[in-house]
Amino acid sequence: MGATPFMLPYAVEAVVPAEISHSSPRIQAYNVQENKEGQRLATDMIEEVRDEAHDKIVKYQKKVSFYYNLRVKERFFKQGGPVLKKIEASGVRVGQKRKLAPNWEGPFKFK
Repeated sequence: MGATPFMLPYAVEAVVPAEISHSSPRIQAYNVQENKEGQRLATDMIEEVRDEAHDKIVKYQKKVSFYYNLRVKERFFKQGGPVLKKIEASGVRVGQKRKLAPNWEGPFKFK
């Protein structure tokens, strides 16, 4: 999404504790005034960052559902045709489900 999980709720990038104890270019270039100004701007922009992240998530979900739906096969049932019923759905033999037990019961007639 282009943003860290910490940034979305708090509007601030996290600093790793190792960067605090050992001097890194990020810590050496730290300026209090610029940091406060940057935090104020980031706080003002957080809604746009969240909206952007939400748009990316929606776009990704649409793409995934499109590819999932390509592989779905439609099935039509006719009146009086044979159907199977999943055992968990019927509530039969609860607690007796084993590795080699049948998954389906039936056939039944479709009404």
